[in-house]
Amino acid sequence: MQLRITKQHSVDNQQGFTLLENSIALVVMMIVGLGAAGGFFFAIRYNSAAADRASAMSIAQSALEKFRAVPFTDASLVAGTTTATVNVPSNDGSGGKNYTVTTTIIDKTIVSGKTTIKSITIQVIPVNSTNPIVNGTYASGYEYYGMVKLFTERCNPLAGSNLH
Repeated sequence: MQLRITKQHSVDNQQGFTLLENSIALVVMMIVGLGAAGGFFFAIRYNSAAADRASAMSIAQSALEKFRAVPFTDASLVAGTTTATVNVPSNDGSGGKNYTVTTTIIDKTIVSGKTTIKSITIQVIPVNSTNPIVNGTYASGYEYYGMVKLFTERCNPLAGSNLH
């Protein structure tokens, strides 16, 4: 029986990645990872704004329904602007989030000294919003993500009445 002597591989013949190849791969993975992190930050910001917007819409709709439920001549429908702060409690016990509610009522279409239409605008903005819109393409009054503005008009249901 013959013994076979195998030839030892030299250092030049070994397979594997060089330090340069490893460095290039790490740089490519870092660029992809930073891009993905940017996507996560974008998603977190807009999900937070969507939650603010949902709460603001709920507050605004509730306030608007209260104005729709009262008679046209009710004292709560007097022309003017009022501002209030509303707290929406959170589920985690952190005290919730505050929203500034600005209500503007304008008397319109005055016939024979009597108001026939009232314009009601309700704007709800999250307090201490950290996400201002810096792009000038948005309409004035919509400066924060999560902000809601609702508009409606009420008319006197009794045409020609002397309710005032």
